[in-house]
Amino acid sequence: MIAAFAGVACLLLALPPASAGQEDGRGQADAEPAVTLGAIKFRDELISAQEALLNGYRCRFGVDAEQVEGGCEDGLPKQALPAPGPFEGSPSQGALNRRDRLIAAQAQMLNAFRCRYDYHTSSSAVPRGCSVGTPSLSLDFRPEPASLPNSGGLPRMLVTSLGVSVAVLAETVNGYVVLTPCGNFAEVSAGTPIHRPRVVIDPGHGGRYDIGARGPNGLAEKDLNLNLAHALFEELARREIPAAFTRTGDYDIPLSVRATFADLSGAEALVSLHHNAPTSRIGGGEPGTEVYIQSESRDRPRADSSRLGGLLYEESVAALSGFDGVEWASRYDAGVMRVLSSERSDAYGMIRRPKLPTALMEYGYLSNPTEADLFATGEYLREAARATANAIEAFLNTDRPGAKPNTTPRIFDPSRAPTRCDEPALE
Repeated sequence: MIAAFAGVACLLLALPPASAGQEDGRGQADAEPAVTLGAIKFRDELISAQEALLNGYRCRFGVDAEQVEGGCEDGLPKQALPAPGPFEGSPSQGALNRRDRLIAAQAQMLNAFRCRYDYHTSSSAVPRGCSVGTPSLSLDFRPEPASLPNSGGLPRMLVTSLGVSVAVLAETVNGYVVLTPCGNFAEVSAGTPIHRPRVVIDPGHGGRYDIGARGPNGLAEKDLNLNLAHALFEELARREIPAAFTRTGDYDIPLSVRATFADLSGAEALVSLHHNAPTSRIGGGEPGTEVYIQSESRDRPRADSSRLGGLLYEESVAALSGFDGVEWASRYDAGVMRVLSSERSDAYGMIRRPKLPTALMEYGYLSNPTEADLFATGEYLREAARATANAIEAFLNTDRPGAKPNTTPRIFDPSRAPTRCDEPALE
């Protein structure tokens, strides 16, 4: 532990647990009419939000990372913090004071990170500024529900005023602290909150450095994937299935951040949308759709990912087979499959990294001229979106099994995905 944090850490250890969901009922004589369950709940939610932000800093800067439940990966927490439990007992001034002291200690520790690493040291974040790498803020902060936003719980994700999808880490006086598409922390003042998406849609590729495949007709895969994602979102909305995006526009977002967005969202599934290249054998009788799924171990697929992938494959092949005049490209092993590296782990980052059930779709071959011409049509987008929504709805709301995966995994070592990232404007 670095010295800048030692005093605050001692105070944190001397205080009750951050969740403070239970009280022993003592000190009721100190209770005042102004102390309500709502005031307690508000503070518990703020404690949870600040702890989530602290975990982000711990992972990013490699300090006290052992305190992060679930650990860190690629500079980010592997899992989201659970929501605070319900308060049990009688609200008292003592319970309120303990929470206020913990909130102040968390704020001091957050500012210690900011000042030590010169990170978000604006006056709104560190009100009294930094002095030789340490904050000048004293532990006298007392939050009030009227002074901080409290809109019924912290949203999991947010679409900013400029339409960028971000993950929410904490709520502040000025809005929200968020994880950006490039994996940085930023403050935004407002946006459209997303509380409980059931599925996350990941339009593959995107931005300046990751175009993906390109068709003979000039169609870029990053644009095709995004257009299909928006069509799918609208189709899911018509079915009242709430969804979120990893990216909403043509900007960079590394695989590690996509996976973190999905896991932090609390969704039940992640579907990554892609179109394949280079062209394999042409002239197959049906589309060469491929769906990649997660492994439970070296020898066995993960059951929920396998079911999701099987449903996506069945619905997509049925829909695409209805198009006439297409000379489909296909590999001999097309279908639902695991793709393993030579080290026998899931080869693709968007399959290996997420913790929630995930499937990656390769609808067809953008590099094949007749398929590229089809993919450029609105009719294709509508049919592919409808088929994908059918599969997602079946996965979420039924026990339908879907197509079985191939018994033999494909062995493949893909090239490393681009990691360079230009941050989009958020607002």
